[in-house]
Amino acid sequence: MANHYALIDLENIQPASLQRLKKEGYRIKVFVGATQSKIAIGLAVELQSFGSDAEYIQIEASGKNALDFHIAFYMGRISASDPESRFVVLSKDTGYDPLLKHMRGCGIPANRSGVAAATKAPTATPVVATENQKKSPLQMSLAERVEHVRQHLNRAGKAKPAKLKTLDSAIKSLFQKKLDDSAVTALINELIRQGLVIENQGSVSYKLTKSK
Repeated sequence: MANHYALIDLENIQPASLQRLKKEGYRIKVFVGATQSKIAIGLAVELQSFGSDAEYIQIEASGKNALDFHIAFYMGRISASDPESRFVVLSKDTGYDPLLKHMRGCGIPANRSGVAAATKAPTATPVVATENQKKSPLQMSLAERVEHVRQHLNRAGKAKPAKLKTLDSAIKSLFQKKLDDSAVTALINELIRQGLVIENQGSVSYKLTKSK
């Protein structure tokens, strides 16, 4: 099941409520500027209710975009260790948007919310664990791999890869880079054969009909 992460740019936004994120099972990382010495008591109380799913990260030095770069670093580190992770950055700073767009192109669901109450954070389709998800990538049959990719792409919504190259990278990440190039190529060819993926001169579109 995908893990959801909310990364809060506390220099830029002061969330009035995190209840929506708590109900949706988000893990919270609060990035605090080097010169920030106070946090609103209401926010601190809400964060305590997340228990170990909430973490403060204080930037050690000031500098232009220092906090932004820290958020980018943590998203990269998390997505490398947790390929099915999904992200929302809570900030009014539109400077994050090009990075988040690039992440979506690589098959990593990532968005930004500038809503102080955090009531419009991206939601994900509930996922029910399947037998395929309990197997290692190398234990799955080709049919099981196809179904696993289909479910992952369905969950990605509009963040699905638009290019064959990024689809290849997204599939490798989904299977924790345990499939070799030939296995990934065979998987993509099968997705195309079944009509789930439509390839056109390096670009891809999708028709993710439910499996029978």
